[in-house]
Amino acid sequence: MRTLIVILAVLSFSAVYAADYSAVPDSVHIGKHPEADVPFDLDYLKSVWKKRISAIKEAGKLPVIDIESSFNPGGVNAKDYAEAMDDSGIALTAFSPQIGEKIYKKKGVLWHDGARRAVGADPARYIPTSTAGIYPAFTEEPEAFVEETISKVEKDNYPLMGEFEFRHYMSPRQYKRGETCRDVIVPIDSDAGHKLFRFSDRSGISFQIHYEIEDNLLPPLEKMLAKYPNAKVIWCHLGQVRYSARAKTYGPEYVRSLIEKYPNIYFDLAFGGADAVYPPSGEHHARVWRSGKNVKHAWVQLITDHPYRFLAALDIGGDRLDHVRKNTQTLRAFIGNLPKETQEIVAYKAAWKLLFNCWLPIRVN
Repeated sequence: MRTLIVILAVLSFSAVYAADYSAVPDSVHIGKHPEADVPFDLDYLKSVWKKRISAIKEAGKLPVIDIESSFNPGGVNAKDYAEAMDDSGIALTAFSPQIGEKIYKKKGVLWHDGARRAVGADPARYIPTSTAGIYPAFTEEPEAFVEETISKVEKDNYPLMGEFEFRHYMSPRQYKRGETCRDVIVPIDSDAGHKLFRFSDRSGISFQIHYEIEDNLLPPLEKMLAKYPNAKVIWCHLGQVRYSARAKTYGPEYVRSLIEKYPNIYFDLAFGGADAVYPPSGEHHARVWRSGKNVKHAWVQLITDHPYRFLAALDIGGDRLDHVRKNTQTLRAFIGNLPKETQEIVAYKAAWKLLFNCWLPIRVN
C-alpha cells in the first residue's frame, strides 16, 4: 500500500510528452489531487527519477534538479507545470508547499501536505519537500513550526526540508506590493535554529536557509555550522547581496573559506540575471555576473574547485509560477560558463549526492 497511490498516478496519466521524458499528468490543480501514500517509498521514486534524468540526457539536454522552489498547491496545474519543466529540461523540482496568511490566521496550521499531493499527481517530477518556513507560520511560531516539521519529516520519510527564512528582505515583487510582513528576522542561533540544526545533524536530512548577506549575520551562522558539523545546510541564493554597504566581507574568497572550513555548507544558484536590480537599494543584487551572460572568473573557479557544494535552483514561488522557462534560461546562462563536467555536477549530480548520499552514474556525453 505504501506505493499504491504513486503507482496509480503513473498509470493514470493521460498523455506522454513528445520527448518521452515521462508521462504528463492530467490537467488538475495539485491541491485537488489525492495525496500520495506515506511514508514515501524513496527507493521506488528514485528509480522513476533516474529514468527521467536519463531520458532528458538522451534527448540531448542537460537535466536540471531544481533544489529550491515553493508553491501554493491550489495554484499549480499539474499538466501545465509538467510541460513547462519538460520544455526547459527540468528533471525534478523540490517544491515546498506554502501556508498562506489567511489559512494560518483562520486555522493556525503549521504543516501543509501539499508535497504529498504533488507526488500523487506527478511522481516523476516532484521531490517530497517539507513545508516552507516562511511568514506567517514560521516567523510567528518558529519553535513550534520546526517541531512540527521534524515530526512530519521523520514520520513520512521526507528526503529534504524546505527553505527557512531566518533573515528575509522583501523581494522586488513584495516591495512593489508593500508587503512589509515579508521583512523578517528569526535569529539563526535561536532555540528554533538549534532545533533545526540539531535534527539535521542527527538525521542527515538537508534543509535550506534564506539568509540575507550581512556582515553581522555571518558569525552566528558560522557558530552553528561548527556546533552541528553533520547538519546539511543549503544557503540559498549564492552571491545575492542586496545592500553592498551591509556586506563588506562576502565574496568568492569568503565562500571558499566557508567551504574549506565547514564540510556541511552548500549553496544554491537561484539569483537574478545580470540586469536585475533590487528596488529598495537600487543595486544590482546578483553579484556573480561580470557583464551580459558572463560570470566573474573567481566564482567560476570556486565552483570548478568544489562542484558538489553548489546546487541548481529556480526559486519558483506562488507569485511567479510562470517563470520556469525564464528562470531556467538565467540558470543555464550561468551554468554555461562552467566546464562541461562541472555543469553536469551542478545541474543535477550534486543534488542527488546530497539528498541520497550516493553517486548518480550517468555519463557525460
